[in-house]
Amino acid sequence: MELLNIWNEREREVEENGHKSLKLCEVLHSRPLANLPSTKGCHLGKIKKGTAEWEKIAKEAARTIPGRENGGNCDIKNLSRGSKIYLPVFVEGANLSTGDMHFSQGDGEVSFCGAIEMSGFLELKCEIIRGGMKEYLTPMGPTPLHVNPIFEIGPVEPRFSEWLVFEGISVDESGRQHFLDASVAYKRAVLNAIDYLSKFGYSKEQVYLLLSCCPCEGRISGIVDAPNAVATLAIPTAIFDQDIRPKAGKVPIGPRLVRKPDVLRCSYDGNLPTTKNPAASM
Repeated sequence: MELLNIWNEREREVEENGHKSLKLCEVLHSRPLANLPSTKGCHLGKIKKGTAEWEKIAKEAARTIPGRENGGNCDIKNLSRGSKIYLPVFVEGANLSTGDMHFSQGDGEVSFCGAIEMSGFLELKCEIIRGGMKEYLTPMGPTPLHVNPIFEIGPVEPRFSEWLVFEGISVDESGRQHFLDASVAYKRAVLNAIDYLSKFGYSKEQVYLLLSCCPCEGRISGIVDAPNAVATLAIPTAIFDQDIRPKAGKVPIGPRLVRKPDVLRCSYDGNLPTTKNPAASM
C-alpha cells in the first residue's frame, strides 16, 4: 500500500496543479495529465462488481496506463523474444502479470494506441534474485521504493542499415522556446517527419499511424546544451516502396493516398472471439 499511496499522491498533484506549472500542457493541448483511480471502466477480474470490496479497490487501485516503479505499461518496442526483465519486488508473495502485446511498434507509440495490437501467448521463465533490489537498484527518490526495472534486449529486434533521420528541438509550433524540454523536441521531430512524408503521396493521418507502428528509432540526441534538447526520429527507408530521400527535382508523388469513400470500414459489435491456449490443459 505504501507504493500505491506514493503513486496516487504524486499523480493527483500533477492532475490538480499541473495546468498552472507545466508548460508542456500548452503544446499537448487537451489530455489528462494523469489517470487517477476511478470506478469508470474498472476491470477487477473475479471480484464481483457492486460489492464493497470492488468499490474499495476501484477507488484506490492504480490505473495501468503509465509505466511505474513496478514496470507497468513501459511500451518498449525492443522487448521481444529472448528479452530479460529485472523487476523489483515490493510485496511478499507478489504475483506477475503481462499484457498489451504488440506485433510492431515505433519508439514512443506516438498516436497512443497506434502500435499493431495482437493477441498471443507468452512463455516466461522466472527466477528470484534475493536481495537484488538492495544490491543492484539505487533509489531515485526519498524512499527505498523509488527504483526502476532493468531490461535486457533480446536478439530478434528489427535490423535496418539505411535510415532517414528527422530532428526536433525544444521550440513548439507557435515558435515558443522551452528549456531543455525533450518531449517538445520529440513531438517536433515527429511532426517534421509527418509533414515531410506527406509530400510523397500519403495523408498526414496515414503517416501519423505509420510512425506509431513501424520500427522507427527515437533518440534523445542532446540534453545538455541549453536551451534546446535535441530529439531525433530515424525511419528505415526500406519499409517504403519508393525512394523517400531528398533529391534534385520535383518530389515524386505516387498513387498511395487513400481518400474517402475508398477507405475500408468495419464496425466492432463488442464481441471479441477468444482463443484457448492449447498448453493450458497440459
